This record gives sequence, C-alpha cells and structure tokens, in this order.
Amino acid sequence: MKNQNDIANTQGDEWGRDPAVRGMRRVFSAMDTAQKEFIKNLGLTPYDHRLRRWRERALAAFDTSWARTARSGVELSETEAGSLYVHCLGKIMTTEGMDVPPETLPQSEKLKKILREVFP
Repeated sequence: MKNQNDIANTQGDEWGRDPAVRGMRRVFSAMDTAQKEFIKNLGLTPYDHRLRRWRERALAAFDTSWARTARSGVELSETEAGSLYVHCLGKIMTTEGMDVPPETLPQSEKLKKILREVFP
C-alpha cells in the first residue's frame, strides 16, 4: 500500500518531485482528513446534497484567509491549514442555517484571529 504522505513517489509524476507541490499535496490531504472528521462529528452523510455548495464557498473563504495569512508572514502547518479550512466550512454552514456546535471545530487562538479578518 502506498504511503499517502509521500505521493511524490508515484511513477511518472514529474510535478511530484517539486517540494512546493509535495507540500501543497500534504495541505490538501490535511484539509480532506479534517473535513471528513468534521462532517462525521456533525452526523452528516458525505452524500448530503448541501455539502457541494458549502465546500465551494468554504474553499473561497479558505483561499482568502490563506492568502492574508501568507502576506502577513504567519506560517501554518499542514494540520493548521486543514483546521482553517474546517473553520471556514463551519462558518459557511452556520450562515446557511446549519447548527455547528463550537466544540466540533478545532480550537486555536491563532486560527480564530485569522478568521476574524475574513469573517468580521
């Protein structure tokens, strides 16, 4: 079985040799893992028809928050990036009327500060 954290070893994967690409793949993997756990904790099925719209909006919010964070010089680990995405998803779900208990979201003052800039 292949190690998911080392996707770069895939044969013929020219991009996979690039450290920046490998880093982003780890970020996407962390986002996916965090999202699956979050959805499971909320008791939603991964096939809920609302998820697509929520994910699209959450990704836009994540992109905005990630860019602001990078410009400000704050670095996020892969795990923190996954947590940031889940927070964005939770905020979007809340604005759409979904009850998202605060305890289902990763707790981090660093992320809360970032989110206050994106979701005033």
